[in-house]
Amino acid sequence: MLRIYICPKCFNFRMVSRQPDAICFHCGEVLEKCNLEYSQYMNMTEEERNTYKANYIERMKQYQDRMDVISSDKHTMN
Repeated sequence: MLRIYICPKCFNFRMVSRQPDAICFHCGEVLEKCNLEYSQYMNMTEEERNTYKANYIERMKQYQDRMDVISSDKHTMN
């Protein structure tokens, strides 16, 4: 079964079969599994794929911002 992965560094998609530790062909980063089924991905237009990617990038940015705040709070407490 093919699964859709996305790179957390360069945000490229990759279809992967039987490799739970897939690597990005573009930058070498370990890929993260998307919550998209193969058939969903294949039926998406390029615009829909770009929107999915943009939403992923925004979630990653928000997560990193939260981690930065937590890290900053820990340093302030010490």
